[in-house]
Amino acid sequence: CEFLPPYALNFNPIKLAFLDMMELSDEEIYITLLCTLYIITPMDIFGWYAHCGYK
Repeated sequence: CEFLPPYALNFNPIKLAFLDMMELSDEEIYITLLCTLYIITPMDIFGWYAHCGYK
């Protein structure tokens, strides 16, 4: 077992992902969000709600 400090940026993938996102321009973010909206289907959303216990 190896001890890691409580906050280590190198071992925090979420922080690294957000750092990459911050480098995108506003237009790139807009295009990415639009593409994502076309990928997610209503059945995906219903599935997420069902997974969380909603009917």
